[in-house]
Amino acid sequence: MFIKTYNDPEYTDLKLLSLSILILPFQSFLGILVLFFVILKSWINNYKNIIKNNLSYSFIIVTVLMIIASIFAYNSSESFLGLVHFVPFFLMFLGLRTLISNYNQLFFIILPIILNSVIIVLLGIGEVKLGWQTPDLFFKLSGWRLIAYGIPEGRMSSVFPHANPLTLYLTTALTFTLALIIYRREKHKFNQIDLLLISTIILNLIGLILTSSRNGWIITFFSFIAFAIYSNWYVILQLLAFGGFIVSWASFGNLPGQNWTRKIVPSFLWQRLSDQMYPDRPLPTLRSSQWRYCFDLITDRPFFGWGLRNFSVLYEEKTSIYLGHPHNLFLMFGAETGLITLGVIMFIIGRILWQGIQALNRLKLQKSQGIILFSYLVVFSSFIIFNLFDVSIFDLRLNILGWIILASISGVSENIVKN
Repeated sequence: MFIKTYNDPEYTDLKLLSLSILILPFQSFLGILVLFFVILKSWINNYKNIIKNNLSYSFIIVTVLMIIASIFAYNSSESFLGLVHFVPFFLMFLGLRTLISNYNQLFFIILPIILNSVIIVLLGIGEVKLGWQTPDLFFKLSGWRLIAYGIPEGRMSSVFPHANPLTLYLTTALTFTLALIIYRREKHKFNQIDLLLISTIILNLIGLILTSSRNGWIITFFSFIAFAIYSNWYVILQLLAFGGFIVSWASFGNLPGQNWTRKIVPSFLWQRLSDQMYPDRPLPTLRSSQWRYCFDLITDRPFFGWGLRNFSVLYEEKTSIYLGHPHNLFLMFGAETGLITLGVIMFIIGRILWQGIQALNRLKLQKSQGIILFSYLVVFSSFIIFNLFDVSIFDLRLNILGWIILASISGVSENIVKN
């Protein structure tokens, strides 16, 4: 079905979008250039439909609220600069959701991500295990670099500036790969393509282990649970629950029999989850400290906040330590733009996801088909979980990917629900 769709001349723009996603992690400038052309063409072709849609009015409201927050910000120049992380992506979302409206078009997004993950993990293994690194000139030409033994040291970061952003990309690829295997198993006998997909999952799991990211491990566990529930894999669900119980027992608190469980669970796992791997970190670098400060900022200015990008300015003044963000997108957004703006943007995203769930119910009798849309919902939920403990918007590639996935859910779901 996908090959037939791919060969359709009407899908030239989607092929360009797929190309953009394919090259984005490795050559951001070219990827963004191709993406800009696709978005511009989408706006030109669908301008009337875009501006008449309620989502357009919703994002106009959010933009106005952000501008108001910037006018009254603690540091207005920083806040107006922060608009670049949001407003262009609103326009991208509104354009792409008109382009991606057919279920089969979802494959144009997932295939380049799956392919990229293989290359990214292989580069990461060379980086963290073999000490691969790239020269400074390479960074100037490509926008990314390999640092010997990773960033932070000993943790795989590959083409990303830190291990944490890498883990979100790998969990996205892992989820899509698993969905594609299930989709294919309903339609085809097991063959070499399935073997390659299984190998990709194993490679992504190895990459996730090497990132040593608790956030990534939690998201992976959540994704497997979600697929087990959706596909009625009760035995696997029980095994996952039992495994999660044993790992939690080994990792947290001071429980009876914990020494026994720690002999079963790999030390790198329970030590990282319990935070014993990196003890005695400075108090201002702890997430709990950053989150408490965000609550204080929200309490002081609950309506329009302190301005975008102002958390870093204020936190450095208070602690003499610079942090780019408070490791929670929602607290950061509430502190910087106020609770009104946070509430509106959460309502918009919640409504889109609810429509996705409604569309999934329409496909309930076609599980092999619904699994792809389901994987999109799982992936975006993974973005939400990630942003409870980190912030993805400051990595341009992840920010683009998140809005593309949300636009895909919105465009396809609206089409399914209406029909």
